[in-house]
Amino acid sequence: MSNIRLFDGHCDTSFMLWYQKQPLLRNTCHVDLVKASAFHAYAQVFAFCSYAGMTELMPCTQEEYLTLPLQILREEVKKNNDRIAFASDASQISALNSLGKIAALLSIEGPEVIDCDPECLLQLREQGFCMSTLTWNADNALAGCHSSDRGLTDRGRAYFKAAQELDILIDVSHLSESAFWDLTELTTRPILASHSNCRALCDNSRNLKDDQLKAIAQTGGTVGLNLYQPFLGDNADFGTLREHLEHMLTVCGEAHVALGGDLDGCDILPQGFDDLTDYTKFYAYLKDNGYAEKLLNCIFYDNLYRLF
Repeated sequence: MSNIRLFDGHCDTSFMLWYQKQPLLRNTCHVDLVKASAFHAYAQVFAFCSYAGMTELMPCTQEEYLTLPLQILREEVKKNNDRIAFASDASQISALNSLGKIAALLSIEGPEVIDCDPECLLQLREQGFCMSTLTWNADNALAGCHSSDRGLTDRGRAYFKAAQELDILIDVSHLSESAFWDLTELTTRPILASHSNCRALCDNSRNLKDDQLKAIAQTGGTVGLNLYQPFLGDNADFGTLREHLEHMLTVCGEAHVALGGDLDGCDILPQGFDDLTDYTKFYAYLKDNGYAEKLLNCIFYDNLYRLF
């Protein structure tokens, strides 16, 4: 075990456990509990995606993209309760990590799984969900997605307001630029981009422009470094990751940069990155390249923790 504390803002492991019928303890996914033992403390946000427009993945309803993987994750957490438990706020995260347990947090990635209904958010919060995007990869009743110019709808505004009242963090990853700016005019709390990179370095619609990065920081939120190679650039490696990190640090400031690897949600990782354990190699690489321990702690754990 290293002395590294890791708080990652986005993975799709819950879907992979369900889709591939794999256990959480040890599997062929990017994330499992054995791999997690590489860290002194670990908190992970598990996302539940709508997969809107991709129902060929599994013959099920949008709601079942939430309920079926969530059932599997709950069963796996219960089975391994000596290693992992659910958390939904900072005190629970801290308590679990101090006991040597992983803190598992829950997020919605595409509210189609709850029919984009603001009235469903209270039930989600009661189930422990603490984060939600407004879209995935398609426009919906709330807003336009990243490849769209559609802004926030009236229903989207109601969803956003209800989420903030319930202490559910709004995640702007996958959101259109128009809807992003609509949100920044409405927000009274920090917003985050859990798994998005820098448009200035890689011109992909899933990445954020510099003025968006600044706006997130100004709300008190964070931007999480995504490990998916198409969001980093051709032939991406640790050096490419560092370039995106340094750009985020320059634009956002040291208190607003975090990690959101998109592990188990992406099939092409940077050279040298195969699974969760390689965060330890990336930490060492950054340290060797002059990153102070205090800054590394901020990026790898503290900045996301403060949001909760």
